[in-house]
This record gives sequence, structure tokens and C-alpha cells, in this order.
Amino acid sequence: MTPDDAAAVARMAGELSAHEGVAAPPFDADSVRRWGFGPDRRFDGVVAELGGRVVGYALYHDGFHVGRGTPGVMLMDLYAEPSARRRGVGRALMTAVAEAARRRGGTWVVWQVHPDNVEGLAFYRALGARRYRAADFELELAAHRSGGPNSRGDHA
Repeated sequence: MTPDDAAAVARMAGELSAHEGVAAPPFDADSVRRWGFGPDRRFDGVVAELGGRVVGYALYHDGFHVGRGTPGVMLMDLYAEPSARRRGVGRALMTAVAEAARRRGGTWVVWQVHPDNVEGLAFYRALGARRYRAADFELELAAHRSGGPNSRGDHA
């Protein structure tokens, strides 16, 4: 992925949200360039092309699995345009993410999929991925008040 791919990635992120039945995220080309490149980079990405046109993307970031004691990669988004599905695009993107994890010393890739995304669930099963039971949580920091016991360890 290069900064020139930012508009295509942002557009497809909106398509992914629509596919999942949720509102488009506030994630535009400027966001891709700001957070995907440069000194404030928070994620990496790969794109897939067919006929010289970007038709899919994957965004990921580093993670660490305490239970395994190893680093890995957390896949944030994987999307292929409907016209590019069943043409090897998703598999190529997952392979690229797995290779990035290996280059970083990682031993795993983890991700989430919307439970109603039947196509996605079937695709991941076909890759040989293992589904595990987990409950997803999100803490909106603007609404969260600090307090309680003191903690140490923030090295930012």
C-alpha cells in the first residue's frame, strides 16, 4: 500500500461498513495517509489489484499474545470488491498479511468478522482458520472517566 492508494482504501472501508450494515466510518483518504504512513503510523496495509485497479485491501497492526508469549498481527480490515471475489484476491491479501507477521517475528494473525457475514465466515473456514469464542468489548475513551486504583506501566 502506498499513499496513492489512500482514496481507494477509504472508499472500500465505507463499502465494507455498508456490507456489514453499519454507518460508514469517519475514515477518509487523509486518515489513511496520516495513520498509515509517516511518524504517527498506527497501521500497515496491503492492496490487491486486478487490471491495474485496486480491488481489495487489508489493514493490520502489531500485537502480542501473552498466552503464547509471541508477537503477531491483528488484522483490522479485509475487503475485496464484489467483482473481485472468488478470484484469489482475499487469499492473496491474507497471505500477504501472514507473511508480514512472519517477517516481524510473529506466529499468529487474529481478526474479527461480523457474525452475520456468512461469506466471510465461509472464506475464513476455507483458509483453515480456527474460530474461537470471545466477547468483544470497546471502551469509548471520551466517555470513560479515570479513577480507581493507580496503575503503572504506560511507557508512552
